[in-house]
Amino acid sequence: MSEAFRIYVDLLWNIIDVFLLFRFADNALPHKIKQKYKLIQLIAYTLFSLPEHIPFTFVIGLLLDISFLLVSSWPDWKKSLFILIKFRVYSHLSRIVILLLHSLVFNDFSILSVSDIYEEYKLIIISFLAYVFYVLYTNYRRNRRISSRYSLYFSMMIGAICLLLSYSTLYICRKEPDSQMLPLLFTMLIILIILCILLYDKFLALVVENADYKIQAEINRLQENYALQIEENLNTLRSLRHDIKNHLIIIDGYASQKNYEKIHEYIQKIGTRFKDTSAIQTPSVPLSAILNEKASLAKQENILCEITCNIPYLKINDFTMITIVGNLLDNAICAASKCEAGWLRAAIQQKESALSISVDNSHTENIQERDGVFTSTKADKSDLHGIGIKNVRKAVNDLRGQIEITYTENTFHVGILLPNYK
Repeated sequence: MSEAFRIYVDLLWNIIDVFLLFRFADNALPHKIKQKYKLIQLIAYTLFSLPEHIPFTFVIGLLLDISFLLVSSWPDWKKSLFILIKFRVYSHLSRIVILLLHSLVFNDFSILSVSDIYEEYKLIIISFLAYVFYVLYTNYRRNRRISSRYSLYFSMMIGAICLLLSYSTLYICRKEPDSQMLPLLFTMLIILIILCILLYDKFLALVVENADYKIQAEINRLQENYALQIEENLNTLRSLRHDIKNHLIIIDGYASQKNYEKIHEYIQKIGTRFKDTSAIQTPSVPLSAILNEKASLAKQENILCEITCNIPYLKINDFTMITIVGNLLDNAICAASKCEAGWLRAAIQQKESALSISVDNSHTENIQERDGVFTSTKADKSDLHGIGIKNVRKAVNDLRGQIEITYTENTFHVGILLPNYK
C-alpha cells in the first residue's frame, strides 16, 4: 500500500468520523455549534491523518473529540461526556452490524482476508453507511410532524446512491485494485451523498420554519378573535351597567305588583346576558383564545359544553398547548356533534407540580383501537374521533408526560398529566 493511498484512506476515514460526531453534537445540544469550531476540528483531524505510525492514536483521537465537545457545550461538561459516550458506542456497534450484513449481501468474506486495498475500501464504506443511517434516522425523528413522504423519497434516493457507491467501488476494486479512477470515483460519490444530505437539511429547515409560521399565524388569529370577544363582552357589560337603573325600575314595578313570576323571568333574562359575557381566562392568551373559540364552536353545534380552567401559571409553551388542547377539543366536538344530545366536559387544572388536562365527551361511533391508533368501522373515515390523537401522544411524550385514554359504548375520555413547575 503506497503512502499516498494510506493518507487518502486515513483522511477519508477521519473526515467521515468527524461528520458523524458533528451530527451527534448538533442533535444533542440545544444551540447551534459555531462553524469555526467545526472547521478547527476538521483541520485537526486532517493533520492527524498525515503522519504514519502515530503513537497512542486512540488517545489522541479521544482528546480531539472531547476538546471539541467541551468547547461546543461549555459549561455543561457532563453533556459533552454523554455525547462522546453515545457517539463512540454507536460508532463501534453500528459498524460491526453493518459490516456483517453488508458482507452477507455481497458474499465477500474470502476477498476481505486476502486484499488489503479491498478491506480498506470496505471499511470506509461501512463507516460511511453508519453515518448515513444515523442521519436518516435523526432526520425522521426530528421531523415526524412533517409529511413522511419527504423523508421516504430522500431515504430512497440516498439508499440508491449508497448502493451504487458500494457496488461500483467494490466491483472495480475486485477487477482492478490498482485503478487510478477508483479513488476519484469513490470520493465523488461520497461528496455527492454529503451534498444531498446538506441540501435536504436546508429543505427540512425551511419546511419546519413554514410549519412554525403557520402555527404562529393560527395563534395570532386566535388572539385577535379572543381580543374581539373580550371587547364585545366589555361593551355588553357597559351596556348592562348603563341600563341597570332601568332594570331596577322594572323589577321594582313587578315587586309592587307582587308579580314574583315576572321578577323571576326578568332576572333570569338579565342573568343570561351576564352569563354570555363570561370568558374562559388562563395565564396564556393563546390558550384562553382557543378554549373560548372551541366553546363557541360547541355552542354552534348545539353541544352542551362545560370547560373549566384553574391554573395559576403555565410553563408549557403555546405551540404544545395549542397542539394538545386544540386536537382534543376538535375530536370531542366532532364526535359529540353526531349525538342527539351531545355533551363535552373539559377541565384544565394544576395538581401539585403537574398540569392535568381532562376531556370527556359523548360519541356514537364504533371505536376500534390498535397499537394506540383509533379507527372506525364506518365507511367515512375522514373525520374519525381518533384523528389528532397521534399528534397529542407525540406532544405529551416530548414533554415526558402521561396520557390515558379510555372509552365506553357512548363516552370517550382523555386524561393527561404534564410537568408544569416553576
